[in-house]
Amino acid sequence: MPHENGRIYGSFKKICIPESLLPNEALELTSKLTEIKVKWETGTLSGSEVTYQIVLLYLERRVKRHPFLRMGQKLPNRNSSKEFLELVRFYGMPDTVRYALWKWHIGEWNIQLINFNPSSLEMLETQSKGIRYATISWEHALNGTLVEGKRDAFEHLLHDLAHAYMFFREDYDFEGQKKFFQTMLDEYEEYENYLDKDSVFRQKFEYCISDMNSHPAHLSAYWNAIRKEAGIPIHTAEFKI
Repeated sequence: MPHENGRIYGSFKKICIPESLLPNEALELTSKLTEIKVKWETGTLSGSEVTYQIVLLYLERRVKRHPFLRMGQKLPNRNSSKEFLELVRFYGMPDTVRYALWKWHIGEWNIQLINFNPSSLEMLETQSKGIRYATISWEHALNGTLVEGKRDAFEHLLHDLAHAYMFFREDYDFEGQKKFFQTMLDEYEEYENYLDKDSVFRQKFEYCISDMNSHPAHLSAYWNAIRKEAGIPIHTAEFKI
C-alpha cells in the first residue's frame, strides 16, 4: 500500500507527499484543478491533454528544481504537448508513464480518462475490448484525500498510466491480453458462485481481471494457480496463448 502508517512506498514515492500535507496542496491547486476540470467536462481538452496538464501541475508543485529532464538541454515549449512528451522525461517516476501518455496523446493507444473508480467487472469488459481506463478523481484531488485510502489522486492517475503501458506494450502481447480477458469475461458467470462464497478467491480473481497486466502466459499461470488454490476444477480446454 503506497501510504501506510505514515510511510510512503512504491514506484512513485519520490514524488508523493505525506497524507497530512495533501489538504494544503489541494487548497493551493484548487483554482487550476477546477479550470482543467471544467475544460475536460466541456470538451475543450481531451483526456490525454487533461492528464498532461495534471502531470505538469503536480510535478511543478512537488518538485521545486528540475521536475522535467532533458539531459541539460533546453526544454521544448510546454504548450507543444506532443513535442514535450516526445523529448522530456518526468522526474521521480518510471518512463512508462511518460511513454503511455505520449502514445495516448498521438492516438496509438486507446486509453480513456474517467472520473470514477471502475468495478473489476467494468475493467474486465473494457480490457477485453482493448481499452484501458485512467482515473482522475476530481473529488479526492480537490479535497486532498486518498483514493480508497491508498493513493492520492495524482499518484492514482500515474498508477493507471503505468498499467496502460503494461497492457499495450508490444512485447507483452496486447492482442493476447485482449483474448485472455475476453475469455475471462465469457466464463465470468461460471465463477460467480465461488466468488460469493470465497472472499480470498474473490480478491485474487478481481486482481487478475482488473489490476494485473502482464504477458498472457503469466496471466494464465496466475489464473490456473488461484483456481487450484480455491479447489475449483480446471477445464480441460484452457486459454490458448
